[in-house]
Amino acid sequence: MFVPAKDSSALALAPQSQPNLEFMVVCNDASIFKPVAAAIHRVNGRLNCAPSTSGAWDYLSRRKVDGIVVDMGMMGALEMINRLRVASCNRSSVVFACMGSSTEMQFAIRAGANFVFHQPLLLERIAYIFSSAAPTMLAEKRRSFRYPLMVPVQLKVMGREVESTMSNLCEGGMAIWSLYYHTPGSEVQFAFELPFGGSVRGKGEVAWTNTDGLAGVKFHYLPDQACEHLTGWATRRDPSTKI
Repeated sequence: MFVPAKDSSALALAPQSQPNLEFMVVCNDASIFKPVAAAIHRVNGRLNCAPSTSGAWDYLSRRKVDGIVVDMGMMGALEMINRLRVASCNRSSVVFACMGSSTEMQFAIRAGANFVFHQPLLLERIAYIFSSAAPTMLAEKRRSFRYPLMVPVQLKVMGREVESTMSNLCEGGMAIWSLYYHTPGSEVQFAFELPFGGSVRGKGEVAWTNTDGLAGVKFHYLPDQACEHLTGWATRRDPSTKI
């Protein structure tokens, strides 16, 4: 079950130009949820909540969010962070680990947490950490903003050429649809044509897959000209550049 908060107009750091930040809070403890939710509201973020790690993973495997707050006292919390960092469309999201002892902190950081909250949780302190992390989240949000685009993509995976169709595209990667299953972590070569934007070829890896035949490809290498084509195309599609 997910509990969405009302949309807010902008992030306090730059209300006229920055998009909202979207958070997922993985928690079933009211003493943790209340101050975290209040802090997200304080920075004008958008809130989703999952009361279990399995429910959170079901959501996070399908949708990109900017920040993920995890109650480390929940069953499967550490494993979920590890899984997020290995094969997920949220592998670059900022993760906030909420815990009660300093001993647990090292495990959370090694798993991939970026920030750590210690109890007792204070609203002002949590809001300060969210504000400090906001530039990183916004930079990743801009880089990974996904534009719907359906064009053919030529893939080469483990020496085999595979025809696929793009679903969406961002400067850091793309989602594709294919009849073949692609194992997360597999290296790929890709090539596609941008509408009125030139040819893009490069190398990357499969970041995630789902049961609908979709897979996410993270770009690792783009030649200079391909990078220029992609950046220019994304800039022309970005509404904020027209303001």
